Amino acid sequence: MSLKKVNGISNSVGVMFNHMKRKKHTLSTFPYPTKNDEQEYYDSQVNDIERWWNSERFKGIERLYTAHEVVKHKGTLPISYPSSVQAEKLYSLLRKRFDEKKPVHSLGSIDPVQASQTALNQEVLYVSGWACSSVLTTTNEVSPDFGDYPYDTVPNQVDRLFRAQLFHDKKSWHEWLSLTEEERAKRRSEGHGRVDYLRPIISDADTGHGGTGSVMKLAKLFAERGSAAIHIEDQLHGGKRCGHLAGKVIVPTSTHVSRLVATRLQWDIMNCSNLVIARTDSESATLLSSSIDPADHEFILGTTNENMRPLVEVLSDAKEQGSSSNELLKLEKDWLENNDLFTFDEAVKNSCNSLGKPDLFESYKSRSRGKSNHAARKIAKEVLGQDVFFDWDSPRTTEGYYMVKNGIDVAVKRALAFAPYADLLWVETKSPNVEYARDFAARIHEKFPDKMLVYNLSPSFNWSAHGFTEEDLQNFIWDLARHGFVLQLISLAGLHQNAVGMWELSQNFKEKGMKAYVDLVQKKEKELSCDVLTHQKWSGANYADSLFGIIQTGSQTSSTGADSTEHSF
Repeated sequence: MSLKKVNGISNSVGVMFNHMKRKKHTLSTFPYPTKNDEQEYYDSQVNDIERWWNSERFKGIERLYTAHEVVKHKGTLPISYPSSVQAEKLYSLLRKRFDEKKPVHSLGSIDPVQASQTALNQEVLYVSGWACSSVLTTTNEVSPDFGDYPYDTVPNQVDRLFRAQLFHDKKSWHEWLSLTEEERAKRRSEGHGRVDYLRPIISDADTGHGGTGSVMKLAKLFAERGSAAIHIEDQLHGGKRCGHLAGKVIVPTSTHVSRLVATRLQWDIMNCSNLVIARTDSESATLLSSSIDPADHEFILGTTNENMRPLVEVLSDAKEQGSSSNELLKLEKDWLENNDLFTFDEAVKNSCNSLGKPDLFESYKSRSRGKSNHAARKIAKEVLGQDVFFDWDSPRTTEGYYMVKNGIDVAVKRALAFAPYADLLWVETKSPNVEYARDFAARIHEKFPDKMLVYNLSPSFNWSAHGFTEEDLQNFIWDLARHGFVLQLISLAGLHQNAVGMWELSQNFKEKGMKAYVDLVQKKEKELSCDVLTHQKWSGANYADSLFGIIQTGSQTSSTGADSTEHSF
């Protein structure tokens, strides 16, 4: 299908309403159907959506619903969203860089100033949920990243940044067109063209903040506020932790698939091309909220000791006897240290070894691979000639969570399950390691060779403590990109840079006064040609004066007139 082009970017959204241009009837007057042409409108909508889904944009993406179901739920008034245009821009950029094995990287911004200052060198803008929870929530509370802030917190930050992008785009466009053609040509020859402030926004949607309805409403809110893409992780809503904290609880694989499908459905109803990023925290998560999905069974830990007293009973009895919180924590720690836990496969392997028949395990494994625990137990009995005792309920926590074996195997399995429903895959890792990332990527690309990957260059890592040479650090993002990690981000770079800059200025200002400000701020702004040096102009004073000049005449009321102190720079 031939797609329209907008500034060189394929705009598959535009195909959604092409039927309005093709047909010469009531729809040429009204963009929505009258009672006389509802069926024709319905059929044309279904056809357009199916062509849209078959475009290059959605190659490899599966949907668990039909175009008919989307049309039934989308209403009749055509509505378009700027975030979808930005999504097309983002998708084209990511695919190009993925094919080139080069990275697209972002320094997470926490305010419009940082967003504008990264626009010259960073091609996308990232909005972190961690940063929002610690800096700006809709209740003005600050807290750690437990995903328990109001669900509109990150969308509101996106709205704030997207509006700033729109303003700076208008301002830079006005400034560029105010130059003569000769001046523009000179700037281009010097490599100083107009800055593109409309960098696609990628946002942190945490766990989706609830059930299916909440996920869909959140996806809708992000699209309305200007986010071109969101990432959703497979942690439990209500038990969410930052990816680099302990105590993470993951949901069943099928539950997270439902989140991804719900997000895509919401955007299909809105005619949006926005990107879905599926993140898994299972590489380091130790708990699972439910055993309902057979896909998770092979990683659930249990005991082979028939006499083991359940952990919950031990803690419950101690609590009734008046044990303190610290005593309960010690009891739990002692219980875990004194009781070995295994996956069912490990339990079967141990039984084979104890029977002196280790070769039986391969026979069991070849038949049980991918099966539920119920089926695996039957196969184990057939192979060994006896039941293998295994109890995954005794280690459950007081909240009812199951204990699981984490690591790259579970992360790969989950990522592969999410891949058909996501544009990009993200695995949260315990440490920065190119070889580890390469192995993960190879296992994903063996089945999904075109799937784009995401890597979190997290400030939670102590980068100086991992044995990197200077050369290793300098090459890290390019080494990752060669393995398909096209999108890379320092999620909290803006927060840390803000802290370091203000800490240094505050310390020096206390002793050196204005010399500290001039040395640490104004001189650097001049040396770097940072446009915030002339902050009135940066904030749009010239743009506003130009607007006002259309309406009123006279130079005395101009904010950028002769009396403006910025003429001294």
